[in-house]
Amino acid sequence: MKKFMTFPVLIRVGLACVFLANSLVAFLEPTEFQDLVSGSFLASILPISVATFVMCIAINDFLVAILLFLGWRTSRVALWAAAWMVGVILVIGVFSLDALEHIGFLFMALALAA
Repeated sequence: MKKFMTFPVLIRVGLACVFLANSLVAFLEPTEFQDLVSGSFLASILPISVATFVMCIAINDFLVAILLFLGWRTSRVALWAAAWMVGVILVIGVFSLDALEHIGFLFMALALAA
């Protein structure tokens, strides 16, 4: 039981929960993500529709969550999660309260990747 209560496992499961929650929101309430993407610089450079991109977000976040829950290649998955978080921060705006929340998740991912 003690090996499941270590720092890396707790951070990994916590970050997996964040990605799972975002995945479920993207699957169940895609308009929230569509509005966010449509209002950013990303909408003008996407080669696919915003709705399709939101479905890609949902799938990506779900896969990251599952891989983190399983502990499969944690440092590499965490590195991808960190890169993804940087992208999210750029899309939502670097100087916003939402970005501050995502910076916390970014550092969790970096701690796992290190």
